[in-house]
Amino acid sequence: MSAPIEFDVKYVPESPVVTVQATGITDTALSVKVTDLDLQQVIFHPKTPLSDVLSGLVNDLAGRAPSIVKNKVTALTPDIPIGKPIGCDIPIGGATVHVKLTSPELAAHGDMLMISGNADVS
Repeated sequence: MSAPIEFDVKYVPESPVVTVQATGITDTALSVKVTDLDLQQVIFHPKTPLSDVLSGLVNDLAGRAPSIVKNKVTALTPDIPIGKPIGCDIPIGGATVHVKLTSPELAAHGDMLMISGNADVS
């Protein structure tokens, strides 16, 4: 039987923040670029006697984690799937009018992200 090595992991800040910049949009996905990761520290707190013995070494290694992770994720350009085309259904009387945004384009309006395009009404 072997002794367990267990740690509780704490992040500083507690909930790291990933900042992204929208770079493009299609009918099926929003393209983004990761521009920053706010992760300052990763700290391992020992939960067992053996992990207590190893905590110095583990935390020395964990001290490098924020910069390694930040370097790996910054500049990634994932596509975020859009569940369905941008649009809405408007009930009018006993019928429903479907409005769908076609040829979506990204823009800015002040400090807000704006998506514009042509409306297809059916």
